[in-house]
Amino acid sequence: MRMIVISLASISLLAACNGIQLNSSILNGSGSPAAAEPQDPVLEPAPGVDVAEAEPLAPTSPSAPSFRGSATTVASLGDPSLPGMWMETPLVAAEQQALIRSSRNTQVVVTLKPVPGEASGGSRLSIGAMRALGLPLTELAEVQVLPAG
Repeated sequence: MRMIVISLASISLLAACNGIQLNSSILNGSGSPAAAEPQDPVLEPAPGVDVAEAEPLAPTSPSAPSFRGSATTVASLGDPSLPGMWMETPLVAAEQQALIRSSRNTQVVVTLKPVPGEASGGSRLSIGAMRALGLPLTELAEVQVLPAG
């Protein structure tokens, strides 16, 4: 009899929660309606700035020089939903192939993708590249970037 009372009490407590979600929005499941779609903020120019006079951003030119040297960068995990072997880095101005070597002396050829920022800024590796290099997905890793040839 005591077990029945405890069971019924715990079931009624769970039923009262009404917010239990086994498939949360963190796992790309159906979350609460308020958190279903993130909204992009609307960017407006600062007061006193004439948008017509603003200098347009120069697009990445296909004739940009390719990465030919050697550099070291700190990399974190990039967007895990994007497939392939790639690294987003401010070291390059155009997409190209490069060899990435880890401190564990493992290496992999990846596609370098340009991102804005200082050349000394950090980079982001694809989940496939992180696994191929044997790097922990939750940590920052120092990698050496070399020409693919």
